[in-house]
Amino acid sequence: MKYGKKFFEYDQIDYYQIDFHEDQITELDNNQKNSKAGKLKYELIVDETPKDINDLEFLNYMSKIGYLKKKIDKLKFKEIDKIFVEKTASNSYTAACIPVFRDILVFKKHGKVIGVVKICFACHQYRVVGTNANTDNFGSDKDYDQLGKILLSI
Repeated sequence: MKYGKKFFEYDQIDYYQIDFHEDQITELDNNQKNSKAGKLKYELIVDETPKDINDLEFLNYMSKIGYLKKKIDKLKFKEIDKIFVEKTASNSYTAACIPVFRDILVFKKHGKVIGVVKICFACHQYRVVGTNANTDNFGSDKDYDQLGKILLSI
């Protein structure tokens, strides 16, 4: 395994997590027409929000939508750097399901958001915004298992 550039240079990570079940997707889709928060919840959980690093309005709605916020201890950053780094592929796969993004990491530097990563642990899909690093091989080499253990320990 060969490693390259880290995805982000950061000094803080906010971790957002929501308890959401796939059987709620139809209700989620119907509710997106009722309010701005409903629309953002849909876009965060199953769609493309944020579209880029300047698309950060959703952060103002995270608790209203139902995401719980935790801060990741700086002592975990070394382990996280081994996950969010360019790498050659090994042992990765992608499932063909609709991703449900229950876990969102917001990387910050000096209080400014520099990156966002949305993760679906169920089908191993992800969205990364705010980096020019090659993220194609994220998820290889047990990245999801390692990240899951870190997040469960918070």
